[in-house]
Amino acid sequence: MKKTLQLLLILFTMLASGAYAKDASLSMAYTNALGAELPFSIFSKQSWSPAPNARYVKLHLYFDDPIMVQGLEIDSCGTHIDPAVSIFFNFDQWVLHTDPGLSGEVPQAMHLKRNGNLLTLEGFDKSVEVRSLTFNFERSSGFKICGIHLKDPQGETYNIKTPALIAGMVEASSTLDPHTAYDPIFLFDSRFEYGWASNKQAKNVNLLFNFDQPKRIEKIRIWNGYQRSVNHCQANSRAKIVRLTGDNGYSEEIAIRDILGAQVIALPKPFTGKQLKFDIVDSFIGKAYQYLVISELRFFDGNEWFMLNPTHKLQESIAANRAQFAQAKAGTLLNESYDGQIGDENYTIASLRLRADGSFYLSSKENGDDFPFFALGNYEIKQADNKKGLRLRLFGLLYETDMYGDCNGCGRDCNKNMTADDGSSQKIFQEFVNIQPAGQGKFIMTNETTGKKRKLPFDVLQLIKEGPQP
Repeated sequence: MKKTLQLLLILFTMLASGAYAKDASLSMAYTNALGAELPFSIFSKQSWSPAPNARYVKLHLYFDDPIMVQGLEIDSCGTHIDPAVSIFFNFDQWVLHTDPGLSGEVPQAMHLKRNGNLLTLEGFDKSVEVRSLTFNFERSSGFKICGIHLKDPQGETYNIKTPALIAGMVEASSTLDPHTAYDPIFLFDSRFEYGWASNKQAKNVNLLFNFDQPKRIEKIRIWNGYQRSVNHCQANSRAKIVRLTGDNGYSEEIAIRDILGAQVIALPKPFTGKQLKFDIVDSFIGKAYQYLVISELRFFDGNEWFMLNPTHKLQESIAANRAQFAQAKAGTLLNESYDGQIGDENYTIASLRLRADGSFYLSSKENGDDFPFFALGNYEIKQADNKKGLRLRLFGLLYETDMYGDCNGCGRDCNKNMTADDGSSQKIFQEFVNIQPAGQGKFIMTNETTGKKRKLPFDVLQLIKEGPQP
């Protein structure tokens, strides 16, 4: 009896002090430098590596519910990670630069402390509410991560729960071109820049899910609309009423709210089977476009969340981009950073990063701040020829600000329900550029867009690989 009371007292003390691992649910995890696996494997397998040789690697984590964090550790598996790491908390709420050289410029600066394989971030004077985290590993390449440990205010490590990746397929009755940006499999890629979009149909379109094994679904988690920005979400149509039909005569309707961020919807009756169809019966009409867009989707079986595994499709897309860049003799541009200079004046005005995953980042440099900006978005390859070069359609969002924003995949902190239009300094854009090799590892990029349609402030840039090299 005495031992039982002692055990109960110990248990009560542990609970009272918070000395136990709390669960944190993570439905979205993505990197702009995909290797063999999605970065969910950091938490499910304690092992993840980005694409070999990629620099400026981003790792994006989106929590289903906010967590309070007062400490952070990165297990580098003994591989080298340069201490100049930037961490975006809640996209742009604040940025943590761990480069000691930036301490005087960034009030929130904290520094990495090495302890064996662990890189520890110290300096939290209070806990921080975290909805999303983005790690920019800057110039580091060839590294591996065996774990990311997030500490609660009591110093305990969160137990990060991720969705199960299952085999299956999804088809759409209508998909907007290019399919490389709007294929329905991108409902499961953890990127707000990509998602499924219909071809100019706001309703009377459908998605058909085929699971390799029978699945039970009690709830769905959906990111309604095009959630790469407030502007994009309002410009395009969003789902309003969805009819679900499937195996064994299943038929139910659900209503979806018009909000930015994720929403969890309990099905009126659980579904069990291998085939389920979503018919869009009604929608919220976009301000500018009829296209209906859904950014992300997850399923809950009563025990855990799950999603179709998009890895193979993503790797196919990356391989296709690499092949076309190589065809145009521009393969070295991918997953690197290039300075954009004007002619032979050695006057750098921009920084360009083209990703093999189909995304890009372009920003003004310090001495090019006559028009401070950064642009995030996607590219579509319109031409890849060893003589005519590479012709790209760049499309996305232009931010007129001097903020550092290389955060492809971040969206606009869509885990916080933002309904006000905060996009006064943002512009949706698309422009066409041509890239030609210029010898000695250099390239010439020409902006083919003219007149009022042009948003990016350059005519011709000479692209030179950013230095110093690691």
